[in-house]
Amino acid sequence: MLFVALVFLILITLLALTATGTSILQEKMTGGMRNRQLGLMGAETTLRGGEAFFTTANFSGSNPLPQCPEGGSGSVCAFPPRQLNLGGGLAGAKLDDVVQTFRTATGWIPMPPSAYSYARTLTGFSEDDLKTAVLNEQPMYLIEDLGADVPAGLGQQRGIIDPENQKSAWLYRLTARSQGGSGAVIRVAESVYSPGLNLGNAGANLSGTP
Repeated sequence: MLFVALVFLILITLLALTATGTSILQEKMTGGMRNRQLGLMGAETTLRGGEAFFTTANFSGSNPLPQCPEGGSGSVCAFPPRQLNLGGGLAGAKLDDVVQTFRTATGWIPMPPSAYSYARTLTGFSEDDLKTAVLNEQPMYLIEDLGADVPAGLGQQRGIIDPENQKSAWLYRLTARSQGGSGAVIRVAESVYSPGLNLGNAGANLSGTP
């Protein structure tokens, strides 16, 4: 009887250890999924925040955001999709190092010149119902100027109206970087956004931070 009791005790112990290991594994998987979702939420929210900047800017297709110099600057500007050198043209053209690092770096990077923090704080929430949405670092985004949606002089196919002198919509690419609840997760999201033909004067100036 003692031997049988010991066998059952061993079996119960093994079952308990297995159940504990499974629970820990499931907890880690759930935490990882939550972390990924927080990172995605931060990146997507930051993209929407970057797009919202254009709704208050004072510029149009004929007066777009000024282009950043190579390496960026401290004022509001948009990176051109490529930097030209060697006398102009596309000969020797290269992608801007700041933009490429921002878009492709696998680790978290310091915020470069001409990149911007998301305007609303997503770190350090103290309210109980917001603590689960806390991000490890404040998300940031960067703007690239992609130019007109069609080359000059080619007109635009917009329904049945196609005047050759119609102004093109201006396209911008926004790239957002966000961590999750910890630095173990980094999510990068992009969107191409057109603020329309002419935003008019909405009261913003180009000397501040979006």
